[in-house]
Amino acid sequence: MSDNRNLLAGISAAGADGTGLVWMAQPGSTAPTDATTTLAAAWKNMGGQAEAGVSIKQSISTTKKKFYGSTDIQRTLVTEQERTIDVVFGETNARTMEVFWRRALNSITPAAVTGAFGVAAGAYSRQLYALVIDMVDGVNRVRFYCPSVEVTGQGDVKIASSESLDWGVTLTAYPDTSGNAIYPFFALPNLG
Repeated sequence: MSDNRNLLAGISAAGADGTGLVWMAQPGSTAPTDATTTLAAAWKNMGGQAEAGVSIKQSISTTKKKFYGSTDIQRTLVTEQERTIDVVFGETNARTMEVFWRRALNSITPAAVTGAFGVAAGAYSRQLYALVIDMVDGVNRVRFYCPSVEVTGQGDVKIASSESLDWGVTLTAYPDTSGNAIYPFFALPNLG
């Protein structure tokens, strides 16, 4: 096996401009099955993300069980498991606004020439998406596919002098019918 120290640096992403880190589609869209195949047309490039990239967080809650009279843990029960993805969209475009405001993908069409559109913020409305995160480091690729995610947190919208207008969301990944919430795929030729 080849040495793989310093193998993955996350220096770019998929897409023609190398910035397609986050892609979204409606649940049930053609799912990726590897790290390298071009995504189907249903997948939308969400544009640039903040420099920090994407954080995939895995949280597990447990309960420890002991027998009477013993100080030793006999078993640890997993009582809750959650996977969330934090991303800050660095572009204000129709797709990022659809996700930030929990609207169906392709439901916003900016006006020709002016680019004008509006969105209403009101009562919670559940909207599910499918998610792909594509990371590229030279010939190495890592792809995470989530068949079903939902916006379960929105960052503050900060409007300040000399600051970019960013749109942060927390996405909760839900398991599919096979019980999987995230599918990691790797293409690492150095390991072959």
